[in-house]
Amino acid sequence: MAELTTEQVFNGDIAKVFHGIGQYARYPEFLPGVTGIKVLPPQAAGSVCQVTYELKLIKSFYYTLDMFEEKPSRIWWNLAASNLMKRSNGSWLLSPAGAGKTKAVYTLDIGFSGLVPSKIVDQITKANLSGMMIGFQKLIDSSVSPQ
Repeated sequence: MAELTTEQVFNGDIAKVFHGIGQYARYPEFLPGVTGIKVLPPQAAGSVCQVTYELKLIKSFYYTLDMFEEKPSRIWWNLAASNLMKRSNGSWLLSPAGAGKTKAVYTLDIGFSGLVPSKIVDQITKANLSGMMIGFQKLIDSSVSPQ
């Protein structure tokens, strides 16, 4: 089991940050380790879509999340399927942080099926976090603001 919470201040107003984070299909362009994405119709009640991620960190694996959104301040997810994880729940909570800035609180709670070496757990959760936040800022920067 791995749980983490981190805060990041992104350049961009809350609408732009929400829009950028919500561009799931573009994640492989910006996020380290993400090698493929499939955005599917929603399966869970209240979900906006289902997203299957293919990752290659130390090992290749996939997971599918039911994605939920409350514009403009919250995106959260629950695990629907995976070949490695038994749990992946998390969220982004967004709030204004001054002119043209948004505070994002990212939380993640994951659990793995069977015995997964701690090196893989650390790679997925903590070691990749800095690169992930840099990737999200690039995704936000490249996004066209919603109307």
